[in-house]
Amino acid sequence: MATFRAIESCKPEKERLVYDPFAAAFLSKFYQTLVAVCALPFIRKIVTTGIQLRWPGTFTSAVARTKLIDDMIIDAVKTDGINQIIIVSATLDTRAHRLNIGVPVHYVEVDHPKVQYAKRAVLAELQDMPTVRIDYVPLDLNTQQMSDVIPQLLQRNHNKTLFLWEALTTSMEAREADTIFKYINNFPSGTQVIFTYIDKAVLENPKAFNGFVSIDRILRRSGENWDFGLHPGDLNSFMEARNMKMRYEGGAEKYRAQYFGNKSRRMKGYEYFRVVRGEVK
Repeated sequence: MATFRAIESCKPEKERLVYDPFAAAFLSKFYQTLVAVCALPFIRKIVTTGIQLRWPGTFTSAVARTKLIDDMIIDAVKTDGINQIIIVSATLDTRAHRLNIGVPVHYVEVDHPKVQYAKRAVLAELQDMPTVRIDYVPLDLNTQQMSDVIPQLLQRNHNKTLFLWEALTTSMEAREADTIFKYINNFPSGTQVIFTYIDKAVLENPKAFNGFVSIDRILRRSGENWDFGLHPGDLNSFMEARNMKMRYEGGAEKYRAQYFGNKSRRMKGYEYFRVVRGEVK
C-alpha cells in the first residue's frame, strides 16, 4: 500500500488522487528507486501495467479506496464534528501527517509495539517534512484487548470519535472484530467506524473473480491467508447485531467509478474488496 501511494504521488497534481510524500521513506532502496523513476510517465505506465498483470486490480482499487477513506474522514470531521481518529492496526498509515483538514484533530494509532517502533524511527529521520503529534498505543492483539490498553480519557464526552480499521480478511481478524466492535460500542452514539472486508463469494468461488486465484497464491506464499469474508447482502444485519447503522458500503467497482469515472470501465480485478462506513446508534 505504501508503494502504491508513493507511485500515485508521482503523478502531476491535477492527475493524482492521493498525495503521500511520506510513503517512499518506508520502502526498501529498490522500491525507492522504482518510485523515483515513476516520475517519468512512460516508466510509471510500464510499472502500473506490470502490477495489473501480476495483481489484477490491486493498484487502481488501492488508490481509489485510499481516496475514498480520506474523503470519508474529511467529511466526518467537517460535517459531523469528529475530532478524534483512532486507527487500529495502523501499520504504515500516514493520514495524520498528510491530510490537511484545517481543524484540530487528535490522532491515535493502535498497533503492535515493534511495528510502531520501526515506523516512528523512519518518521523521526524526516527532518525536512512536517509531521503532527500522534498518540501511539501499543497493542498485541494476540495477547491483549483494546479495552486493556487504550486509556479511558479517549472516551470523554468532548471527544467525537471515528475508528478506522483496514482489515477484516482472516479468521483471526474476525475473532478480533467482535472484541473491537464491542469496545467501540463503549463510545457515545454517533461514534463512527470505517472498515474493509472481502466479499465471501470470492472464497466460495475463487475462479469467478478476475485475478483472485493468483493473488491468493501470492498472499499464501507471503504468510497471509484470506479465509474470512462476508456477503454484502448480510452487512445490514451484521451492523445491526453490533448496535451500528450503515452509512456506506461498496466494492472496488463502485469506488473506482466514483474517482476514475469512465476510465473505471476498463479496470478489472479486486471488485471483492469492500469498504464500510458505519455509526454507533
